[in-house]
Amino acid sequence: MTQWTWARPGARNEATGFIGRVAELEAVRKSLTQARVVTLTGLGGVGKSRVAVRAAHQMSVDFPDGVSIAELSGLRDAEFLPNTVATAVGLPEIVSKEPMDQLIDHFADKQALLVLDTCEHLVDAMAVFVDILLSHTPGLAFLLTSRQPVGLPGECVLPIPPMPSPESDADEHGNDALALFVARAKAALPSFELNADNRSEVIALCRRLDGIPLAIELAAVRLRTMPLEQILGRLDDRFRLLAGVRTSQARHHTLRTTIEWSHDLCSAPERELWARLSVFAGGFTLAAAEEVGAGNELAGRDVLDLLGALVDKSVVQRGEGGAEYRYRMLDTIREYGAEQLEHSGRTKEYAHRHQDFFLRMAQRAGEEWMGDQQVQWGDRLAADFDNFRVAMDFAVAHPGGEAALRLVNGLWGLWLGKSRLTEARRWIDKALAANPDPTLEQGIALYYAAYYGLLQADRETGEMVRRCRTVAEFLDNDFLRARALYVETYHMLMWSRDIERTLASYEESRRLLRASGDLFPLAAGYINTTVFHAAHGNSSKALREVEACLRDLADLPHERWVRNYLAIARVLALWADDRPAESRELARRVLPSALDQGETMSLAATVEFLSWVACGEQEHEHAATLLGGAATQWRQVGTTLWGVRALNALHTETENTLMLSLGAERFTQVYAHGSRLPVAQLVEIACGNAHAGAAEPSSPAGDGSPLGPLTRREREVAGLIVEGLTNRQIAERLFISKRTADTHVEHILTKLGVTSRMQIAAAIDTRKLAEG
Repeated sequence: MTQWTWARPGARNEATGFIGRVAELEAVRKSLTQARVVTLTGLGGVGKSRVAVRAAHQMSVDFPDGVSIAELSGLRDAEFLPNTVATAVGLPEIVSKEPMDQLIDHFADKQALLVLDTCEHLVDAMAVFVDILLSHTPGLAFLLTSRQPVGLPGECVLPIPPMPSPESDADEHGNDALALFVARAKAALPSFELNADNRSEVIALCRRLDGIPLAIELAAVRLRTMPLEQILGRLDDRFRLLAGVRTSQARHHTLRTTIEWSHDLCSAPERELWARLSVFAGGFTLAAAEEVGAGNELAGRDVLDLLGALVDKSVVQRGEGGAEYRYRMLDTIREYGAEQLEHSGRTKEYAHRHQDFFLRMAQRAGEEWMGDQQVQWGDRLAADFDNFRVAMDFAVAHPGGEAALRLVNGLWGLWLGKSRLTEARRWIDKALAANPDPTLEQGIALYYAAYYGLLQADRETGEMVRRCRTVAEFLDNDFLRARALYVETYHMLMWSRDIERTLASYEESRRLLRASGDLFPLAAGYINTTVFHAAHGNSSKALREVEACLRDLADLPHERWVRNYLAIARVLALWADDRPAESRELARRVLPSALDQGETMSLAATVEFLSWVACGEQEHEHAATLLGGAATQWRQVGTTLWGVRALNALHTETENTLMLSLGAERFTQVYAHGSRLPVAQLVEIACGNAHAGAAEPSSPAGDGSPLGPLTRREREVAGLIVEGLTNRQIAERLFISKRTADTHVEHILTKLGVTSRMQIAAAIDTRKLAEG
């Protein structure tokens, strides 16, 4: 089954049906069989996005490894293009790995389609972005929508034209424009019917609007308030300046004129709200519209009523589902509103109001995320990701009041709960640069920068740790001192070998954090020490750490993030305590929650530990299957077992046990089988609800050679690995870059279903012996 992923879940739940475009859809299908980059171009409102999404749905069977759609209209800063697309694909940001590298690794061996919707404001960055992915992902195809071509070599540009104008004798079954008007007219006025009395007016209207879908929809919705003849008459007045000319440029004028006409038909308060709402990116709630859009000329007006009127006029679209309605404007309509706001000289005023609204939300979320509303806060913050980016961008450009620092600090639950740590660290860097003076907010930002870097096993975080301590001492602030000591201690745990000093530092850190009532770093420290003690064989101490932390969380029974990781740490501790049945039972309870949250790191760890349990129970093929599945998840994370030395030693010990018991060839086969399992099936197998199925007794699919699934160049690289060459030596031997050699080695590991260079050599040698 094809996997579908979206940049913002629910953003494409369109309330209206798809009409026509048979020729365009066929052209997209044909082009994607011949080119890897297809760009749909055309003026705003012509229907590029809807054609792209419908074509992607129709072609999903041609892309067995998934279709992902990234909606980019709300992205203002091209620096975050890889982050946004990685989010759309569903990749986490867990370790110090660039989103671009994550995308390359994810798509390296996949036959998939990536739809990048609304690219015209990012053309230069998009050209570089797509070109890099093209060169590293041979099975990935791209479908772009843009008002202009991106300019890539081999790019197939498909202009999406307006719908053909209806002939005088056309009916709704033979002309797309006519069918669209009739469908939208019936939605606006259920009693509407196309008949002999109104056919000529409807045909004239579709012709006047040049077959532009958005213009037709804006006109059709007017049937709620005026008869067809009056709509046509008003449009005739509007279009006199364009009479006699039908060029592409005139069609741009046609759309703009239609929007202007819709704008004029709005009341003055409705027009004012339209302009103010243009500051939002990616949608908004009623509460946001009321807070940002009310006041001044609209003082005393009910924003809800005005917003409802704009929905009725199809200026604003209302989505369905979720705890509350979300509203959005099509880009063309939003841009027109932004122009009106700019002409009034009040863009900065309402951008500031937008920033302040989302700052208040971020600060409240920061205070409440570590609580029983954690899941709800996570979903709410993620829905407004684009708005937070816009707010942070504005705050960085206007640094008064430390708004940028307060935003990035308040969003800690978003960064952590949705695993967007790399992007968080970049925004923190921007905020710190805009606010260089030592303050409490700056110290907190330094704490988060250090903590996120440590979670990503980034050795460069030592500087942030030191700066956090410096600010704490400069301010003489005990709250910040406690946080500084926590990240200092975590840093020691990761890289110091002075265990006694590290554990003593944890005790002091806890004393200070408990005194300041700072619950999250207190709980995070317990996760750190539980894993540490379990990895070093002190299972009883590890289990006591879990119980101590749960006592601190007793007043927050529905908190989820810390509890999930405590449960995973307990799985490890129970295994280390030689209680495999209990370890397995708990892990199988954790897995569905981890899958539901989409937390790749927790999935990887839980499946990994279940593999260790199975190995200890002599279930060697099952263990190898799970170990292979965990390896695929760890590759998405970017590191194995959080970079903890002791855990990686246990991983290697399990791997060696399985290779000895199964033999190198059989282990490689079963391991590779597990590595190729879809996540949902892997979880089912890990939970004991499905059988893994026998791994193929032959080598992986290919030409029957030991290197069957590899390309010619990858076979060359594999041969050099067997000779013992490093990646840099391979690059020099083959006259390629070190980065390219790294990528080839990663592809070989993935295709052969192994995790080390030693395993590559073993797999090749055993297969050669078998053939001999």
